[in-house]
Amino acid sequence: MATASFAVPPEDVWRYRLDFANLPEYNPDVSDVRRIRDGEPDGDGGLLGCGARYTFSLADTRRRGEGQPVELWAVAVDKPTLVAAGMVGGNEAYEEFVVRPLEGGGCEAVLTLWVTLPEGLPEEVLQAAAAGSFEQIDKELRLMKQVLEARAT
Repeated sequence: MATASFAVPPEDVWRYRLDFANLPEYNPDVSDVRRIRDGEPDGDGGLLGCGARYTFSLADTRRRGEGQPVELWAVAVDKPTLVAAGMVGGNEAYEEFVVRPLEGGGCEAVLTLWVTLPEGLPEEVLQAAAAGSFEQIDKELRLMKQVLEARAT
């Protein structure tokens, strides 16, 4: 779980995260994002909401200069507080992005990621995977904060 405070309105943060076409702006390991299916037009988030599916390439740290294909889809969307998504690529994953308004303005965002790993991995591999996952989501929130706050000035 990673957390960041933003000096921009909660709905702006929520809407930005909801549009996964923005991923390369705050995750330098992501490229070639395409929405391959729209979400439910009448639901929270409209075409970007539940049911929207994306594909992208995620840099493969084991093979420099190469990426692995990933598919991501919006699982649950609650305007303006929640964006939950499922992913499949090298592993299966699920994430929840929760936005809470702060007294006096701005908001706090919490990003939680669950990754399914193969059974029987050594403890040190599991610990390295957990540390890498935390580093990734923490970096995403820091870069997202930079992008959104720079746009607000």
